[in-house]
Amino acid sequence: MIKVEKAGKAYNKVMVMKSIDMVVDRGEIHGIVGPNGAGKTTLLKCLAGIYRTDEGRISYDGKEIYDMPEVKQKVAYVSDSQEFISIYSVSGIIKLYQNFYGNFSVEKFDELNEKFQLNKKKTIGNLSKGQKMKLAFMLAVAQGSEYLIMDEPESGLDVESQQLFRNILIDEVDKRQLGVVVSSHNLTGIEKLCDSLSIMKEGKVIWQGELDKLMEGAQKWQAVWSNPQMPEEASGLQIRVCGQIGKLMEFYTLGDREENIELLREYGAEELEGRQITLEEIYCLMKNHKGGDGI
Repeated sequence: MIKVEKAGKAYNKVMVMKSIDMVVDRGEIHGIVGPNGAGKTTLLKCLAGIYRTDEGRISYDGKEIYDMPEVKQKVAYVSDSQEFISIYSVSGIIKLYQNFYGNFSVEKFDELNEKFQLNKKKTIGNLSKGQKMKLAFMLAVAQGSEYLIMDEPESGLDVESQQLFRNILIDEVDKRQLGVVVSSHNLTGIEKLCDSLSIMKEGKVIWQGELDKLMEGAQKWQAVWSNPQMPEEASGLQIRVCGQIGKLMEFYTLGDREENIELLREYGAEELEGRQITLEEIYCLMKNHKGGDGI
């Protein structure tokens, strides 16, 4: 289990990560989303043991990771920018990883590479951004680690490779109870992958929990509104209009679905119809909602 307790990190005395709490079990994929500058990459580097936290504690199975090589052996990290030695070939990097990681499996790498089709004779400097990301992912999985920390792992991947990446990751989590923390701006991918989620803003976690619960706590509707104006805030009803043609409105609500239905009808919503809502839409609502941790 990964346990983050009141973790904080400062650059030049400015706190960029503030009092983060998080628990991720093995067999779970936990997503981290937020705008640029929210502190996501800083958190991931602290999780990987690259940065020391200035406040709080990060531990794996009860042992802190920073300055602990035996704990770091349990953790594989995939950065958002792949800085491999450019003159090395793919085969050369594989040999290097064999020397660094005792559990590294060439057989596992080759099994994955049958799907990703990287030329092992090719030098790193001649790989595209997407190919470097595939290489980093395969190396991380082949390490045989118990936990996997990834920052924007779908960056540079085409649609087919993104789907392949997700399928492989889900399979690895299922087969060996891999614990995963992944940050991404691709909210469609996060929605398909993750069991739980943290939404970050300005260095803080503004919402955290099971993804299903988050999806249940926001709704999208279409209705004919009989009153001249829809109430923006009325007796706990939180509404955001996203479109209107005449009296027909499309809007979002936050909170309990059944309670919201009752309130909407009380305030004049007619022909009320639920619409499909996406994680991307919920994220935009949460990011701009002052009570973001209330869902």
